[in-house]
Amino acid sequence: MPGPLIQGTFATGAAPSVGNASDACTVHSSITTMRLTTLGLDGSNTIKTQKRTTPGGAWVDQVTYNSDQSNTAITVAAGEEWRVVQLTQQATKDVRYKLSLES
Repeated sequence: MPGPLIQGTFATGAAPSVGNASDACTVHSSITTMRLTTLGLDGSNTIKTQKRTTPGGAWVDQVTYNSDQSNTAITVAAGEEWRVVQLTQQATKDVRYKLSLES
C-alpha cells in the first residue's frame, strides 16, 4: 500500500527525458494536507502534480511547477491518490521530489 511519504529523483542520464511518474500517495481519512518539496526545477525542468479519486481511475492534472518548492501545502481529501509526473527535463539534470502527508 502506498505510504504517507513518497520521494525520489527523476534522472535523465545523457538524453532529455519526460513522462516518468512517481509512486502514489494515498490519502487516509484524517489527512487534510500534503506537502511538496522539490529541487532542480526551472523553466526547462518542470513537473506536475496529478490526483485521482478512485483506485484505478484516470489521473487528473493539478498544478505545474517550474521552480523549486519548499514544503508547499496542497489540500487533499480522504481516498485521493496523488503523484508527481515529469513534464520536461534537460539531459544530465536531476529533479528531486518529496510528497508527504500530514494529519
